[in-house]
Amino acid sequence: MIESVHHPSADLVLAAYNGRYTHTSLGVRWLLANLGDDPPATAWHEFDLRVPAADAAHQILAHRPRLVALGVYIWNAQRITQLMRQLRTQRPELLILLGGPEVSAAPDTFSGIDLADLVLTGEAEAIFGEWCRLLLAGHQPVHKVVAAPAPDLAKLKLPYYLYSEHDLQTRHIYVETTRGCPHRCDFCVSGCADGIRTFPLDPTIQALKDLARRGARTLRLVDRTFNARPGRGARLLHALRPWAAHGLRLHLEFTPQIRYREDLQAALCAWPPGVLHIELGVQTFNPAVARRVRRPGVEQEEAALDFLLHTARAEVHADLIAGLPGEDWASIAESFDRLIAHQPHELQFGILKNLPGTALERHRSEWGLTFDPHPPYSLQSSRTLSPGAVTRLKRFAAYWDRLGNRRTFPKTLSIILRGHRSPFAAFMHCCDWLFAGFGRTHHLDLADLCTALYAYLTVELRHPPAQVRAALVTDFLADGRRPQRALPPCLRPPA
Repeated sequence: MIESVHHPSADLVLAAYNGRYTHTSLGVRWLLANLGDDPPATAWHEFDLRVPAADAAHQILAHRPRLVALGVYIWNAQRITQLMRQLRTQRPELLILLGGPEVSAAPDTFSGIDLADLVLTGEAEAIFGEWCRLLLAGHQPVHKVVAAPAPDLAKLKLPYYLYSEHDLQTRHIYVETTRGCPHRCDFCVSGCADGIRTFPLDPTIQALKDLARRGARTLRLVDRTFNARPGRGARLLHALRPWAAHGLRLHLEFTPQIRYREDLQAALCAWPPGVLHIELGVQTFNPAVARRVRRPGVEQEEAALDFLLHTARAEVHADLIAGLPGEDWASIAESFDRLIAHQPHELQFGILKNLPGTALERHRSEWGLTFDPHPPYSLQSSRTLSPGAVTRLKRFAAYWDRLGNRRTFPKTLSIILRGHRSPFAAFMHCCDWLFAGFGRTHHLDLADLCTALYAYLTVELRHPPAQVRAALVTDFLADGRRPQRALPPCLRPPA
């Protein structure tokens, strides 16, 4: 018996801490779907990071479980540790089983490891149910950490029926057709995988059609490289294409280093403009840096961008990583300027992270890389970037996310960048000015931010006040939810 919530009692409770309410846990659903033919009485919960650990513990313990299974990810590691302490304090005899990426690569480094009874590393769907039955039967594992062999994907039961009607209407629906990646990039956990493994395509397509028929409006494929198997990708896109007329959108992750075969090109172009949302991992335009971290084919990136933007007419989210080994300030600026010139719909500017299990360790000594030892393990400095430079890049990333990627200030942003040879330098100047005034990058009130941007553009950069006011008013009122009377004083018409 499996219940999502409110089952009065359950021997086993699976709990997930998602980054936001709109996210769902695909991992929990894989485990639930593959518990086996005789599963224990089971309940499951999904929380988001707004839910305190004490409240989550209360809901879990209300089922009177004997075993709790938790997934640990980079975004929830601290909260999961807090939750485990709550559970241990209130029910010392409770069994706790851990899994997930954050404990798979380096379980001994996870701060909550001593609070667990068993840790399953890797893809644990095929062995999870049996270990739950053993623990519930009183079996004491010889080793706390057990490595799961990679399962035969053809033998796993697809979990997509576990998305509820509420999930389909209000939350992101995550699916996968492959696991692994063809590349071995040093900064990525997928670089540790041994190539690509595939789920049987026909049952997967049928499951995705069923989700669309039930009302799913956005399917987010978590395949790390959707275009690595062009023929498979083309078949899936053609099969789901009729559902675009019913409002279905697809989110896909592409790599620009793989040439797009004609069948995949045709399948992409068959979808209506803007319905496909494609995340493209550019990361850097510096060939030497790319080779250093084993990322091939930099010369193909701009051609891929132009094809996806102008021929396939997809909505493109392009990623950059600042701080790769040996990359300096000028290299980061050049990559940003080259990428923004293509005008992707989103430009994600991220800071290098030393994710557990990646090959970045091999660059530490040569390039003087230092990282925060706690999640999200962000770069602190390198031989080519001082601590102060990295701090400024982090501010740049935070302000860019607010002003650029959330589409809150498109008109105003165009004025900030207008006429500068280097958009990176122009926006960095704005970031430094904003931080000097606010002293922080987050929790900024929209009205305060508008007031600051008005002062920056009219006083610091001496743009005409009427022009700046018009852009800010348009941006402020764009979503239709803010009334004219809510305008900050600086944006109201002159008396």
